[in-house]
Amino acid sequence: MKRVLLASFLFLLSEFSFAEELTNYTITSDSQVNTLEGDLEAIGNVFIKSNSGNFEAYSDKLSFDKDDKSLKLIGNVFVKNLESEGIAIEETSGDELTIFTETGIFEFKSQNKNRITTKIKF
Repeated sequence: MKRVLLASFLFLLSEFSFAEELTNYTITSDSQVNTLEGDLEAIGNVFIKSNSGNFEAYSDKLSFDKDDKSLKLIGNVFVKNLESEGIAIEETSGDELTIFTETGIFEFKSQNKNRITTKIKF
């Protein structure tokens, strides 16, 4: 019985609404923690997908900061169909991605001299 409960906690599926635009995302990961302040952290095999579009992303870790209104994906980040400010990114990958959910602005960082690769449409 304990193994069944542990297994169900290790594979969590949750819907979470970021920003005031009420775009819903489904986040799947090995573990997730939600704080009373409204922050969320997902760790291990993170997969996030928008319920109303084609956006999807993969990473090792995801954190959502309600106060900063930012979504941060860390470690082995791969993103498909990210749209922001009239730019459509078909695919991109790197080490760390921050999306500011209120504005839609994003920042991709690379570490250890890795390069960021992006397929983009204007």
